[in-house]
Amino acid sequence: MKYAPLLLLVTVAVLIALPWLVSGSMLNAAVQMLIAALFAMAFGLLCGQAGMLSFGHAAYFGVGAFAAVHAMNAFGGEGLLPTPLLPLVGGATGLVSGLLAGYFSTKRTGVYFAMITLALAELLHALAPHLKTVFG
Repeated sequence: MKYAPLLLLVTVAVLIALPWLVSGSMLNAAVQMLIAALFAMAFGLLCGQAGMLSFGHAAYFGVGAFAAVHAMNAFGGEGLLPTPLLPLVGGATGLVSGLLAGYFSTKRTGVYFAMITLALAELLHALAPHLKTVFG
C-alpha cells in the first residue's frame, strides 16, 4: 500500500497523456471503456458493498445521457453551452433523478427494494415512446 499514491499518479498521468498517445478511434474506445467501468463500479458498490440488488440504476444513467444531449442541442443547436460542461449537466440530472427515486426505493430492503427499482426503470422505459417531445 505504500506505492498506492505513486500508482495513482502514474495512472492519472497516462490518462491525461492518452489523447496524444493513441488515435481518435482508440481514444473513443478508451472513453467508452471508462464509462462502462464507472457504471459497473456503481453497480458493484450498490450490490456488493451495500447489499441492495438494483434493477433500475441504468435509468439514471440514461436520464443523465438524455439531459446532456438536450443541453447540447439547446438554444436551437447553436452550442451556447460549453462542451466541457455537458458531462456535468448529465451527471447533475442523473443525481437529481436518482435522489428522487432513491427517496422512495430506499425505504424498503431486499426483494421490495429490487422490485421498486425495477418498477421505476420500467416506468421510464414505458414513458419514453409517449413523450416524443422530450425523448425525440
